[in-house]
Amino acid sequence: MKNDFNNFKNKFCFVTGSNGHIGKAICKKLLELGATIIHTDIKKNGIKSKNSFFYKTDLTSKKEIDILIEKVGKKFKKIDVLINNAGYVAETDRGKKQKLIYNEDYIRLNLNNTIYLTQSLIPNLKKSKYSSIINICSIYSSLAYDYNLYKGTKMKNPLAYGVSKAGLMHYTKMLSTLVAPKIRVNAISPGGIFRNQPRKFIKRYLLKTPMRRMGHENDIVNPVIFFSSGLSSYITGQNLIVDGGYSVS
Repeated sequence: MKNDFNNFKNKFCFVTGSNGHIGKAICKKLLELGATIIHTDIKKNGIKSKNSFFYKTDLTSKKEIDILIEKVGKKFKKIDVLINNAGYVAETDRGKKQKLIYNEDYIRLNLNNTIYLTQSLIPNLKKSKYSSIINICSIYSSLAYDYNLYKGTKMKNPLAYGVSKAGLMHYTKMLSTLVAPKIRVNAISPGGIFRNQPRKFIKRYLLKTPMRRMGHENDIVNPVIFFSSGLSSYITGQNLIVDGGYSVS
């Protein structure tokens, strides 16, 4: 394996949802390793660096995605890594009511427009000698919710969240067969990430988790770096579950 395969100083990494907890942690780690990051979020830029290029974008809008793709294509000759991290999360206020309009929002951002963005960037990824697509999914892409975890709390977990992540998981597998061997495509499925949730929820969650703790940002960042590097050069179409053993308990 050539050294440049693991040299992030020559990598251009595209990260969506860069202003969220996980997205920001991913960007900071990539910058630390010497990569150039191209990142987007609906919120203002939260990362300042000479190797950071931010594009404020509403990824629920295909029109704004088209504008984003045009700008990125003009400035950068290639993309080495695409990290699809943006999405409505399970705890969002949109989950308070199981209404169709909320379901459509989840499907639009977490699935449909993630696919649209990815397909639009494939020509840029093909210009890289070694490229990788990493989709941030969820353990709920393959597990049903245990609503007992949420009893006595105001936390919600809308049906459309799991459905959207399940669709993204299947897209990961299908796309990996279509773009190989030039591009690798893998998914990472986090379990519960600590966000100062109610004590009742945390206590119940830990009882079902062999590692007896919730996840943290770095638990997701490290697998992202693995899939972004040559250390995973023979891995594609796979889903890495990062949940402390929750899904097997």
